[in-house]
Amino acid sequence: MNDFRDRVVLLTGAAGGIGAALARAFAAAGARLALVDRDEAGLARVADALPDTTQVSLHPLDLADFSAFDGLLADVIAAHGQVDVLVNNAGLTVHGTFADHTAADLDLVLDVDLRAPVHLTRVALPHLLRAERAHVVLVSSMAGGLAFPFQSAYSTAKFGLRGFGAALRIELAREGIGVTTVMPGTIATGLLASAASHDEGTSLQLSAMMLRYGTSPDRVARGVLRAIRRNRGTLRSGWDSHLVGLVSWIAPPLMPALLKLAYRREMLGQMQDR
Repeated sequence: MNDFRDRVVLLTGAAGGIGAALARAFAAAGARLALVDRDEAGLARVADALPDTTQVSLHPLDLADFSAFDGLLADVIAAHGQVDVLVNNAGLTVHGTFADHTAADLDLVLDVDLRAPVHLTRVALPHLLRAERAHVVLVSSMAGGLAFPFQSAYSTAKFGLRGFGAALRIELAREGIGVTTVMPGTIATGLLASAASHDEGTSLQLSAMMLRYGTSPDRVARGVLRAIRRNRGTLRSGWDSHLVGLVSWIAPPLMPALLKLAYRREMLGQMQDR
């Protein structure tokens, strides 16, 4: 897909962070947008900041409610007549050890980060099959290639999303539908600031580091549009994601060993603080 003009992009998690950056990038490329997020006010702010020439529809929706997906697609088709690009970007996390997580914590992360993209892709697929050179984007994470402590549910979901994307890319190639799995590293967003946490102090520290040192969401968005144009199967974004990918390829045991050491020091520090 080389030209986004008049293409309809269905984008989840569009109210902020990478999603808002993607909305701006697609709008600048001439696409028509169907923006989805549970944050209705955030969606309105993103839409108001787009060029006046952008055709955009807003769809406030909790993506944990899979039963609403058929209605969502019906509304998007009513507004735009088609779907050419599906971007499964919405995601959240809960910070803490696995032992801290409740059943509700686990269900929420797995529902929004993994099951929602799978189900929404299933519902959107008949419309994508009718499009010319359609594309599916799945925003995973570098945590989908390297498991991180305190992020067991998030890593589980993102590993699953990466596997789903790999299988889907093979299956849909003969249909002319591209599939790209995006693996961002640390991005300057409020992902952790807005996350539920079982260790609020650590979450706030990590969130501040993300905002200070993380890759710009706009840079990620530009990379996603290039990846769609080139039909790339995987896109790593951010210096740390590239580093993790390189080290994991050269010396697979090294990164898990470093994370294990860091985790032990973190646990020792917490015990001493008590």
